[in-house]
Amino acid sequence: MPVVLRDLLDEPNLQVRAVVLPEGAADQPISWLSTTELPDPVPFLRGQELVMTTALLDRSPEEWHDLATRLAAVPVTAICLGIGLVHDEPPAHLVAAARDAGLPLVVSPVEVPFIAISHWLADQIYAETYAAVQTNLQVQDRLVRELLSRRGIDGMLGELRRRLGLDAVVLAEPSGHVLHRSPKSSRWTPVAGEDTEEGSSASSEVLVDDVPVAVLHTVPAPTHAGVLPFAATVLGLELAREQAFLTGRRELLGQVLEDVLHGLVSDHAARNRLRRLGVQADAAQTMVVALLDDSPDRLRRVPWELRSVLAREGDALPTALLEDAVAVVVPDGVDAAAVADDLREQLLRARHQPAIGLGAARRGVAGLRLGYYEARQAAVPDGVGRSAPLSLTGLLLGNLDLPLAELGQEVLGPLLDRDDQAGNHLLLTLRTYLAHDCVPSATAAAMVIHRNTLRYRLEQVEQLLGRDLDRLTDRMELALALAALDAAGGSGS
Repeated sequence: MPVVLRDLLDEPNLQVRAVVLPEGAADQPISWLSTTELPDPVPFLRGQELVMTTALLDRSPEEWHDLATRLAAVPVTAICLGIGLVHDEPPAHLVAAARDAGLPLVVSPVEVPFIAISHWLADQIYAETYAAVQTNLQVQDRLVRELLSRRGIDGMLGELRRRLGLDAVVLAEPSGHVLHRSPKSSRWTPVAGEDTEEGSSASSEVLVDDVPVAVLHTVPAPTHAGVLPFAATVLGLELAREQAFLTGRRELLGQVLEDVLHGLVSDHAARNRLRRLGVQADAAQTMVVALLDDSPDRLRRVPWELRSVLAREGDALPTALLEDAVAVVVPDGVDAAAVADDLREQLLRARHQPAIGLGAARRGVAGLRLGYYEARQAAVPDGVGRSAPLSLTGLLLGNLDLPLAELGQEVLGPLLDRDDQAGNHLLLTLRTYLAHDCVPSATAAAMVIHRNTLRYRLEQVEQLLGRDLDRLTDRMELALALAALDAAGGSGS
């Protein structure tokens, strides 16, 4: 506990007594002692000092009032007047000024020199600092032992509460949702910036890879500074360790799913491997897929789903980390839409901007494969996309291993160049023609041009691209090239 004015008044050897003691002033801390006879000592004070003086300077009532007001504003803890040398009793004007300013005034007898009070205060501050260091070391040692004991977050929070004599310790998400509390019977819920009936509270962020993943709260605030930040650091180490375990499981499932998606294993082998990882492939499953805007490296290191990390039993639902996505296998009977919404919120907190898609419920290894591509094709960046009938074009464009965008540029390149030079809308003509099922009359009507103009433009398209628009295979290739150009954000209009 810090040294307070009450400790000084209660020390019998110093014989200090109070003359003016406003309510609550006895519990104010004393940070240091300042002896002065200056006309204006205020510029040299930092606050919470015990200002000692013999009042050698003769001051008018107005000057005493001004000095007391300014000392109270610093604020100092008290004025200590040495009596027996200059004054046998504190001057009446000083007493009145201290009372008006709400400034504590104490006196010390001539038999107790100021240096004796100074030595006593230095000893008290040293003892308090030493006790704080000892407490910090003991708590740090116990927290590290808890970390090594593998008793988890519950053990660490309980040890912190017992060692510091706290009423409650709470680990919460940055949003405020309580994850763990000690004791479990405590109903206290931290509210940022507010004190509680139990007393003042304190909090410290829990960081993993410099990302705030949780907040450690205590009530009351720990007496010794430095304990709570260290505890938050140890909790961060524990969360990072459990996250590494979860990441291993997620990457293992991701490897199996990659093999399934690319047909590298038989359905029988895939079924067995998936079952060992908690996926019952023969039952109805819904795939939730989140396409990531950046590398998933941060998701490997930073706990982005704290409830699974703290449960120490793996993900509640089978979750896989793939090269550019997160996939969750949702069994029948679980609300897949709610899972998708929850996944989106978690990834947003992990500083990703995901596109989320939801597949249809399907059975079997083939159903798992189709459901994944359905969800991937349905993914949207501003919510959760629902699956539509899977299209061959969307399936091909969703395969990042195929250079379809480059092939689209290659196929349509001569047309794109000609458009830039002549502005004759050949690309728009081709797009409209394919969109209207290659029916000349419907195309001409949509573009508001004569059919002869349309025929002339289509002949130019065939000449430039070396394709025959009467052949089905050429039409399919051109349609796919336009879709690839759109997917890549090219100037395909």
